[in-house]
Amino acid sequence: MKQLDNSAAVLIHRRSYRDSSLLLDFYTRDYGKIRLVARGIRKSKTSIQMFQRLNISFSGKGELKTLIQWDFDDLPRKITGDALIMCMYVNELFSILIHDHDPHPELFDIYINFIDKIATLEKNSQHWLLRLFESNLLSELGYGIDYSCDIDGSKIEKNKSYEYQHHLGFLEQPNGKILGKLLNSLLVNNLEQLPDESQLKVCRNLNRERLSFLLGNRELKSRELFFRV
Repeated sequence: MKQLDNSAAVLIHRRSYRDSSLLLDFYTRDYGKIRLVARGIRKSKTSIQMFQRLNISFSGKGELKTLIQWDFDDLPRKITGDALIMCMYVNELFSILIHDHDPHPELFDIYINFIDKIATLEKNSQHWLLRLFESNLLSELGYGIDYSCDIDGSKIEKNKSYEYQHHLGFLEQPNGKILGKLLNSLLVNNLEQLPDESQLKVCRNLNRERLSFLLGNRELKSRELFFRV
C-alpha cells in the first residue's frame, strides 16, 4: 500500500504495544476509524494528544498499518473536570459503536465542533451539547428518530407531552415526561435552545435508552467516573 498523507484525524484511544510502541486508534475524515502502530514513540520526547486536530500520514500492507508522520492542526486544549470526562465518554462511544474503515465526514465535523466548544461552556450548556452530540451520532449510524412528528403522524407540539416508544418514536401522553418543547429543540439541533435542568435529565435518559440498544452489556468507564454523563 502506498503512503497516505495528511489525513485529518483525532486520536480516540491508545495503548502500549511491545517494548516501545503504541497502538493508536484514530478517527479520520477520509478513512473513518483506523488503528495504527506508532513504532518507538514511547522512547521519543514527542507525544500525540487526544482532543486535538491532527494531520497524519501512514502506510503498510497488512491490517495494522504504521504511523509515519503527524502534525498538529491546532493548539492543545485545556480540557479538565466534567468536560474532560464528557470527552472521554465521547471517545468511548466512537471506539465501541463506529466500525473500522467506515468514514462519516459529517460526524468527524460534529466531533471537532464538540471538542472545540465543550470547555468554553457552563455546566448545563455542556450537558446539552453532549445530548445533541449523542443524537447526531445515532442519526449518523442509521438510528435517527423523527423529532418533528409523533408515531401517529401528528406534528410534535411544544406544549404537549410525550413518551418514547422504543424504535418507533414518540407517543402523545397527557402525563408524559418528554415535553414537545424539548423535541423541538432536538429537531433544530441548536445549542442556544437550552432546555431547563429537568428536561436535560429527561433527554439524558432518552439518549441512554436509545444508546443501550447498541452498547448491549458493555460498560463505559467514563460513566463510572461521572454517573450523570
